[in-house]
Amino acid sequence: MARTISLSEYDEAKEAAKKALLTDGILIYPTDTLYGLGCNAISQKAVDKIYKIKVRDQGKPLSIIVADFPMLLEYCTVSESQEKILHSLLPGPYTFILPLRRKLPVSPSLSVGIRVPEHQFMRQVAKELGFPIVSTSANISGKKDSAEAGGVDAEVASAVDLIIDGGKCKYAQGSTIIDLISMKILRKGAVREGDRFEWAKE
Repeated sequence: MARTISLSEYDEAKEAAKKALLTDGILIYPTDTLYGLGCNAISQKAVDKIYKIKVRDQGKPLSIIVADFPMLLEYCTVSESQEKILHSLLPGPYTFILPLRRKLPVSPSLSVGIRVPEHQFMRQVAKELGFPIVSTSANISGKKDSAEAGGVDAEVASAVDLIIDGGKCKYAQGSTIIDLISMKILRKGAVREGDRFEWAKE
């Protein structure tokens, strides 16, 4: 089993997460929605490990976490209308599909799912490292995901380098996926109370 650090040991957890990500390691971490499986999103070697752990077809893209809106703009092109929507909903329990400025190992196409989660931990890690982090549910593809570190499949937990235990995730369900290229909701998941999606097609 991988080393587990409680998020209550915040500085230790953060430094361990950064060290793992800088050496192409894989970690399990808490978000606002579910526990995620992550690595350096610009390292082909690290991304290949995630696909292997998840037994996921490499033709299926992985989402990424960025620290904030300025970091999002480093990797994605955003129109004025898209920017307005992003500012109204981020940080939040949403994954937005946006056009990439350049190809990344996480996507076979020039678009990507991108997150700025409410949960602050991985945003801070991404900010300090200066690169995006893979954000995919900590499970084998098609199998049960988890809102608690202890609920992650043992096969997945034993294949990673580090587990950050931050207790139960706030929403305890997957993010809502919104395609901002076609202005369409692709998957209904967690929604923050009071958020509006009048502009989106169902």
